[in-house]
Amino acid sequence: MSLLFGICIVLGILCLLYYGLITIYAGIGTAFAGFWIFAGLGLLLLGCILKYMLNHNIKLPSILNYIVTAAVAIGLCIFILVEGTIIYYSNQDAEAGADYAIVLGAQVRGTTITKSLKKRLDTALEYLEDNPQTQVIVSGGQGPGEDITEAEAMRIYLEEGGIAPERIIKEESSTNTAENIRYSKLLMEGEAPDLVIVTNGFHVFRAISIARKQGLPQAQGLAAPSDQILTLNYYIREAAGVLKDFLVGNI
Repeated sequence: MSLLFGICIVLGILCLLYYGLITIYAGIGTAFAGFWIFAGLGLLLLGCILKYMLNHNIKLPSILNYIVTAAVAIGLCIFILVEGTIIYYSNQDAEAGADYAIVLGAQVRGTTITKSLKKRLDTALEYLEDNPQTQVIVSGGQGPGEDITEAEAMRIYLEEGGIAPERIIKEESSTNTAENIRYSKLLMEGEAPDLVIVTNGFHVFRAISIARKQGLPQAQGLAAPSDQILTLNYYIREAAGVLKDFLVGNI
């Protein structure tokens, strides 16, 4: 139990330090950053409880100990399986000649795109330059702290990058990945067009799984780089996103 106490304290401190790093690097309000505060404080609290039990020679009943151990083991196995799948898909490249490329939206601060969204757009620009026949759908509505829709911010960036306005289609109603795909599908011609979904590597598995569930079997992922400092934050968040979409039937 003393080893577990030490692990909880060290991990709790690391979680809080990582939250501080995220805040300094990407600013307050970065998606999912608050998780690290709760995780850090929760681990520190658990460590204190374990220390108290250790000092007062308090032991869990055997049956409860088995239940807790089994729950932790099952949870860890599920997490490893999901993360392994996410990582496997995180370096996907797409074939040339797609009819459409969907760029999935990400957080915009005011009218300024975030680092994560910029990487998606730069990857899309490269593909669109190499495939001049491909139309691009920029997909994303307007959320808290956003003065314009994510789609509008992406349109501006792509046009400034040299993409002709007539190649860009805006989808401005979606608020999550499932809606990104669903509403973008309504803007495409043909029953099963060749489709490339541009998003950060950590998001590729969920995006193409949702697309195929929605009747787009030709969907391919095109992985944009992930920000190195924020990678851990994004991959942990994505595991939660995959489980959520699986439970609600989106995947």
